[in-house]
Amino acid sequence: MAKTPKIKKKPGAKQSSSSKAKSKSVLPDLEACTRLTDRKRASIVRAAVMEFQARGYYAASMNGIAQVAEVSKRTLYNHFDSKDALFNEMIEELLDRSGRLPACAFDAEGDLAEQLTELAHSEVAFLTSDAVQMLARAGMSRVLVEPGVGGRIAHKQLLRRVKDWLDEAYAAGCLQELDTDFAAQQFAGLLRTFTFWPSILHGEPKPSKKRRDQVVESTVEMFLARYAVGEE
Repeated sequence: MAKTPKIKKKPGAKQSSSSKAKSKSVLPDLEACTRLTDRKRASIVRAAVMEFQARGYYAASMNGIAQVAEVSKRTLYNHFDSKDALFNEMIEELLDRSGRLPACAFDAEGDLAEQLTELAHSEVAFLTSDAVQMLARAGMSRVLVEPGVGGRIAHKQLLRRVKDWLDEAYAAGCLQELDTDFAAQQFAGLLRTFTFWPSILHGEPKPSKKRRDQVVESTVEMFLARYAVGEE
C-alpha cells in the first residue's frame, strides 16, 4: 500500500497567517499594524471592502468610506486619492494573501493522488476563506461592469502553486505530456466552479466540509484520469 505523503514545503516558504488571525477579521489585519498611520490605512481598506460589497463599486463614495473607517476625508485622501486606488489596493491584498500560502513541492516517492488531494484542499481553503470571499465580492462589483479592469489581476500568480507542482510531477515522469499553464487552469477551474463561484455570483452559502471533500475527490479523479501516466 502506498504511504501517505505530506506535501513538502519549499525552503523559505512563508506560512499563511490566516490560521493565526481571527476568523471573522477583514483584511488587512488592524491588530498587526503598529504605527497609527498604518492602522488608519488598514481601516480605510477594510471600510472600502465593506462599502464595495454593500453598495457596489460605483455607488460607494469616498465620503461613505471615510465615515465607515472613522477617519477624516483629508486622512483618506492622504492614503488613497480615488476609489480606483482603493480597488488596486484590494487586488494587491488578494495577491499578497496568495503569495503567503506555503509553496508545495512534488514528492516523487509519495502517492500522486494523495499529494494532489492535499494541494486541492489547500486551494479550496484559500478560496472559501472569509477574507478572500469578501475581497472577491467587493472586486466583482466593478469587474462585472468594467471587465477590462480584471486584467490588473495577476491570475498566473494565483495558480503558481498548482503549476509548480505540475511542473515537478511532469519532470519526474508521473504525468503525461501537458501544457502545465493550461492544466493548472483546468484543475483550479474545477475547484472554483463548485466551491468559489456559487458563493460569489449566486449568494449560496459556502460549501460544507462534505461538499468540499466531494469536489476535491472528483476533481483529483478526473484530472489524473486525463494526465496520470498509466502503469505498464
